[in-house]
Amino acid sequence: MSEFQMTHVALVGARIQSFQPLGFHSRSELTMRRALPEPGAVLMQHMDQAELRAQFARQLPIWVHNVITDHGFPGRQRMLMHLRRFEGELRDNRDNEVVAEVLNAGFRNRQLDPLHLPASMPLRQRCSMLMNVETWQESYRQLEQAMVDVLSEEVEAIDTWLATAEPEIDHAVAV
Repeated sequence: MSEFQMTHVALVGARIQSFQPLGFHSRSELTMRRALPEPGAVLMQHMDQAELRAQFARQLPIWVHNVITDHGFPGRQRMLMHLRRFEGELRDNRDNEVVAEVLNAGFRNRQLDPLHLPASMPLRQRCSMLMNVETWQESYRQLEQAMVDVLSEEVEAIDTWLATAEPEIDHAVAV
């Protein structure tokens, strides 16, 4: 996972609330574990395309974690390029106030989604974040679009993966 450490911090640690319904409260609890969303009443492959894409976008932190952690995740090879680009953009822009705040929050397992700032955030900090959000917004939207495209194309394999995957990742296989 070290190749995607900043991405994992930014999209898992800083979006840790996405994992709480699955029983995870910190990035360290996710080490060598898959995050398996609860299956819906309908297989994802039978969902309306717009609904499916919206679900993948909502659950993006969960899918990013699984792609990074599980080398057998369906379509993983096709998503690695997009994750590498995002990781590079995080590295290149780590001095950007928004990127720095997201990484800081992610290391502490504190929720921070710069595209949905909490109303409780002090006005000065909100204004500062909004003034510097463009770099994050563009990078995140590109990653989200690319990942949702691949996930949608792999939906049948993902349904199978969800039905058969074990929460623990075999250490011998994961290397």
